[in-house]
Amino acid sequence: MRVLLFILNFICFASVAQHTSNFGRFSIAYPQGCAPVTIHISEHDNLGTISRQYFYEEGLIETTDTFHTYTEPGRYEVVQFLGEDIQPKTDTLVFEVLEAIPPALSIFQCSETEITVAFTDAYYDYYIVWFSETDSIIYMPGDELPYHDYGQSNGMVQATGYFDNAYASCPEVSQSFNLKSLQPINILSAEITEACIDDLYLQLALSTSPDPFTLYSVALQKNGTAFETIHQGNLTSQDPFFHLGPDLQIDEFCVRINVLNPCADTIWFTQETCAPTGPLSKNLLASYATYSGSNIWIHIDSSSSKEVQIKRKYGNGSFAVVATTQSDYTDNIPPGGRPFQYRLVQQDSCHNAIDSIVVAPPHIKLTDRSYAENRIQISLSEPQNALGSHTQSLLFYNSDSSEVLETNFDTDILLPGGLGTPVHLRVLYTYDNDIHILSNALTENYEITVFIPSGFTPNDDGLNDHLELFGLPTSDFNIIIYDRWGAPIHQSNANPVWQGEIGKHDADEGTYLYRLTFRLESGELKTQVGTFTLLRN
Repeated sequence: MRVLLFILNFICFASVAQHTSNFGRFSIAYPQGCAPVTIHISEHDNLGTISRQYFYEEGLIETTDTFHTYTEPGRYEVVQFLGEDIQPKTDTLVFEVLEAIPPALSIFQCSETEITVAFTDAYYDYYIVWFSETDSIIYMPGDELPYHDYGQSNGMVQATGYFDNAYASCPEVSQSFNLKSLQPINILSAEITEACIDDLYLQLALSTSPDPFTLYSVALQKNGTAFETIHQGNLTSQDPFFHLGPDLQIDEFCVRINVLNPCADTIWFTQETCAPTGPLSKNLLASYATYSGSNIWIHIDSSSSKEVQIKRKYGNGSFAVVATTQSDYTDNIPPGGRPFQYRLVQQDSCHNAIDSIVVAPPHIKLTDRSYAENRIQISLSEPQNALGSHTQSLLFYNSDSSEVLETNFDTDILLPGGLGTPVHLRVLYTYDNDIHILSNALTENYEITVFIPSGFTPNDDGLNDHLELFGLPTSDFNIIIYDRWGAPIHQSNANPVWQGEIGKHDADEGTYLYRLTFRLESGELKTQVGTFTLLRN
């Protein structure tokens, strides 16, 4: 039955209209896909056997190939050039290549043979979950969680993420499991600690390591009030932390850990402990995290002389230990451009946690790009620390950081010229005591466009008699002009580039196509194509 459901849903998802160019002359199957992804162009015009060329991405020349593979995430403009005097000469569409991120999922057992699957990453629009070669289900966020009874205690789950109206090129993830009998978990100790000013965390010490396939809930009772659930999901550490929030006046508290059956929404086991709130220390308040190059540098408050355990997590995942240190630490983070958080846990000589703080660097992400205006839009995740008030600004710099431009912060950004073709961008936070915190870097190409008039009149009246180029970055350029049949009629590397003659004869009035190649100050070669009109009256 589930196989039939998968087939019917797959047909439904696959039957999506083509992604068509602006003038309807060509199309591809979908407007987006995960890297690497190959597109294939379908041509829809009725223009016969005229030549058609395609431009896919910077650094490549035009080609007659109707297929192309993109390997890097980004937004790309696919341009079609026609080889005859058909207006307009070009047609375009935009294709977005997305980051190939494996789905993040958790497996929870309902019994010694039954499991359910929960997705902890909201990156994709829907998922296909395989329990075996013949048994699968389509899951969309908000649906009832996928469930399966294997009839045995071990097996494997495989899942692939999909975007609506996109190529099915995104990665899959597989996870095997070996289920054990469900067991209670005992709380050895519970303590309320202060992460930063009036920002509290609950720290637990458990009797055993939590089972990775068991669904737990943690509930807290404050000053005799009702229990409130503060966490539900995996427990991946034997000494887990839970954020409680600011301005809490807690004199005494109780903690309860439940072992849940997610399929029946029932509780298998429950354990409880109570304790008074002890004194709160403030030894890590000046700690913070900032990007240093492509890595993250974590400053440990110099007032702290004890060993500090550094734990890292992404999104709604669990903190995992990456280092134990008494000094600053550089985290060589994995690629992927994800925002990370860090929990710094100060320990005594017996490795008991006595203080903690959560820090994170600011993180920016590109949300929109206008190539015509050299404008981008970004989203920003604020830094986490206890440093207090700050100011924000934008830093633009060139490839070797020899030129830096600082401007007011905004999420709608016009890329500045004069820094070269690749422009690098970070957000800068400036705190008291001359503390500077940087976000990750975004790199966007500044699109340099040479202005070519839409027309000129070579009639010797002293006005607009020549076709002239404006805004050339260097004197190294070459322009080829084509007639309405696509044949080259003039070539020049001197400006003005044309006086409206073909050989010794005046060229006819009409529209002409040009292909301009020019070199940037960095040495990079750029290509620009378009049309202009020759008038004689």
